[in-house]
Amino acid sequence: MGKIFENLEITNRCVVVCDLNEWRDTHSATWEVIKGTEDEVGEMLANILSNSEIDRIDDFGGVCKTFLCEKEEYLINPPKIRGAAGVFSFTPKKRISLEGMEMARVASMSGYKLLILTVQKHGKFGKVWVLSALLKALKPGGRRLTYYEDTNSVIDELKESEWGEVVNAVHVQAPGFEEYVSERADRVISQDSYRDEVLAQ
Repeated sequence: MGKIFENLEITNRCVVVCDLNEWRDTHSATWEVIKGTEDEVGEMLANILSNSEIDRIDDFGGVCKTFLCEKEEYLINPPKIRGAAGVFSFTPKKRISLEGMEMARVASMSGYKLLILTVQKHGKFGKVWVLSALLKALKPGGRRLTYYEDTNSVIDELKESEWGEVVNAVHVQAPGFEEYVSERADRVISQDSYRDEVLAQ
């Protein structure tokens, strides 16, 4: 497993992507590293989303992790999602080799089409930088991307960006963090409401 990630040459200035449509097991060569300018990164991600007809991205921790994992254990048989969606996660470089394969396995089994990992949380190649690059590259007039995120500051920063109007940003509130409410989210919902919205019944 570690060999695949070693060969990818992951740095602090990249996005790691796994095409879950083609993922079968830990030996599946469906991983790639995306590097370049903001425009180049955005165009590559937008092409991947368009090819898979993805119109929703779910953050991992605090969002889809709530049904892909139990405590810190990845589920063997996670519930199925509805729609065409991708998972987006800030995962530090040293944790990608430890958790990347399990994240890909559980997300694929749940029905996600794409896994996007960024090794930075803030700044260049951080969550907002990557999402803004993607939003900029999406074709105007296309289907509006929906993004579920549990960190209110990430939602607010994204919505304050130049491309904030072209994303439907939903703040998913984690229990115990109710006082941290996004000021700019299109909607604020609970984790239970989020699961009701995205899981197949």
